[in-house]
Amino acid sequence: MNSLPGAPTDHRAQPTLQPVRRSRFLTLLPAALAITAVTAGIVAAGPYDSEVAASLEQIDTHHEAIAASHDQIAALQEELLVIDDRIAAAEAVLAAGDDALLLLPVQMELLADEFVDIVFSRNEPATLRHKMAIDSYVRNNDRLNAVLNQSSQMTQQALEDARNRLLYDSVIELALSRLEVVDARLRLAADKIDGMRGTISEAEDRQRESVDRLEAERAEIPLVEARIVEVRSQITEFEAQIKGIEEEIVRLEKMSITTKWTGLQGTDVGRPVLAVKIDNVTRAHPQSGINQADVVYEELVEAGISRLIAVFQSTDAPVVGPVRSARTSDPPLLTGYDRPLFAYSGANRGTQEAVDASPLVDVGHDSAPSHFWRSTDRRAPHNLFTSTAGLWGLHPERTSVPPEPFSFRFEGEALHDVAEPAAGVFIDFGRTEVDYEWNGSGWQRTHNGEPHVDDQGLRVAPPNMVVMFTEYGTSSADSRSPEAITSGSGQAWVFTSGQIIRGEWRRTDSDLPARLTVGGEPIRLTPGRTWVALAPPSSATWR
Repeated sequence: MNSLPGAPTDHRAQPTLQPVRRSRFLTLLPAALAITAVTAGIVAAGPYDSEVAASLEQIDTHHEAIAASHDQIAALQEELLVIDDRIAAAEAVLAAGDDALLLLPVQMELLADEFVDIVFSRNEPATLRHKMAIDSYVRNNDRLNAVLNQSSQMTQQALEDARNRLLYDSVIELALSRLEVVDARLRLAADKIDGMRGTISEAEDRQRESVDRLEAERAEIPLVEARIVEVRSQITEFEAQIKGIEEEIVRLEKMSITTKWTGLQGTDVGRPVLAVKIDNVTRAHPQSGINQADVVYEELVEAGISRLIAVFQSTDAPVVGPVRSARTSDPPLLTGYDRPLFAYSGANRGTQEAVDASPLVDVGHDSAPSHFWRSTDRRAPHNLFTSTAGLWGLHPERTSVPPEPFSFRFEGEALHDVAEPAAGVFIDFGRTEVDYEWNGSGWQRTHNGEPHVDDQGLRVAPPNMVVMFTEYGTSSADSRSPEAITSGSGQAWVFTSGQIIRGEWRRTDSDLPARLTVGGEPIRLTPGRTWVALAPPSSATWR
């Protein structure tokens, strides 16, 4: 057990409360909106603003990447067109080379024929040369005539020898001169043949280069096409990521739209607070509507017993009760809820005067008897019941949402760093002893040693339990009745999510509910219902 200073075995309270209004989004973002619509859907601040803003920035980044990818695809497609042009040019060069290669063998054949003709002309018989020499003489060749004139001065034999020699030399000389011409032609023909072979070799090299270039260009096409497929795959991935981010934004928006009174997802209902005074003695159990109320206050009344005030705003209950009488503690506690409807079964004169003088709107049994009924399965005065719909129906003109009593954590938000693990809390009102124990999802309540269940058999186990250590004075309407002093400040223990946060409650404006704080910061509760014990000082122990 832990205890407060001055109480050896008890652990007593500590916080301060200030008005803290939780920000939220006012509209829900449709799932399939584009980025501009997403941005337009956020019309108010909310707990997930930073996450949504980061998501929108991420979407913008992805869209920029998609635009860049489309530009990249366009550039790659242009590159394919350029490759197509280069392939067409290479094919044209190749075709022209093919035509040239077809002509070159023909030209080589013609050169070969010419070479053969020249070779044959070199092998003409010597007799042909001799005949040519004699023919020249017969035709009065001057040189031969000079030789013949000179021979007349020689002997016949010498003349014959000289003549033959001259004729031979003449034929040889002529043949040699002709051979020189033929040899020159052979050399020219051979050079042409060598040149043609070089031309053919160069043409073949050029064709091979053209074929290699053509194949290289064609090989580029599948690489570029594969890159286009890769970029398109990236675009698909970016689009899928954008869809996921938009869905996450929708989820965050939905989580941001919560009811002010419970912090649960949903939209607020425009109607006033309805506070119903409920009997809490053992004979009044099981009660109705206590597990539907947004907030349930437990206050000390006479003789050390407690009574409940079930406060409804966001939820309805078809049956609420048993309804019991008012106390002077009630008007000061409830005035912070903007003229709440107050349902009770009656009051003594002083208490009734206090109710009438307060901003509370009387919808009690005496003011609206048709909206109350008595059950036959239990004895009076523990058998008076009412319904929330009937009482709200008395004031349909009230459509505003009143100030909420607590601040709530949004999903994923951590508890305050002063939170400590807690198993439960015991509160002693005198003749009423209650205990709350953490069961993993709520603080299950025990009343005078028995599990506290409602008329449906459901255990009372709210997600939040608050002990507001409250001083009590004496009621001006009845000296036997204590009156809770719910203005000012005092210690508070806030039990939420299996933890205790020891802080303060503070209420300096009677037109607003008390606020829970620790170190000047608001204490944020787990979304859901809350039970509040207006416990006398040193009456509670936590464990």
